[in-house]
Amino acid sequence: MKKILLFSLILVQASIAVAQNYCVNDTIVREIQFPLTERDTETIFYYFNNEWIRGARLDYVSADSIQKMEVKNDEYGNRALFLTVSPETLAEIKADARKIWVCDEPLCEFPGGNGKLKEWLDENIRIPDGFKGSERVLVKFTVHPDGSISDPSIFRRPSKNEAVNQEALRLVNALPKFRVKYYTPQKKNLHFTLPITFKEPGAIFIRGDENK
Repeated sequence: MKKILLFSLILVQASIAVAQNYCVNDTIVREIQFPLTERDTETIFYYFNNEWIRGARLDYVSADSIQKMEVKNDEYGNRALFLTVSPETLAEIKADARKIWVCDEPLCEFPGGNGKLKEWLDENIRIPDGFKGSERVLVKFTVHPDGSISDPSIFRRPSKNEAVNQEALRLVNALPKFRVKYYTPQKKNLHFTLPITFKEPGAIFIRGDENK
């Protein structure tokens, strides 16, 4: 019986691997490193008796104690592994999970890291004709669970040069999808503020002083 359960467990995990492109880079196996890769963003969620338990892992339960396994979508649309265990085993899983500190704040990053974001901004910014001096504009925006960007808006003090404001919004709208790593099955939108600096072409600025 134990061998049958072990084989079933391997088969179910293989099914999830196909459905979700599962990899050994999941946070259960190793700590996430920056910059995030596409494989780093993938997570498999495990439910025990239809309950997701913060910090609970598959290795908390022995194959002998698994009564049933099923691969299906959870209420949030994640492809997940649902395991049925006895009430006693469930209590043990919860007790083990409480012993581990879990940081479940999502990670979010421009593909390749912040350095690549700066490069992307420098390559794609269009300085308005006749712009003088140096100015920084802050843009708020939303990152969705799939990494897409929406709802950019100027944060706090907009530039007096409307062309600068519009270019800052255009840039954020043109951003490629971010990479997001979630640790909880309920994936909420994330909100960020991005500073975008405009500099007069051909001018050199040192510590805020303008020198040509």
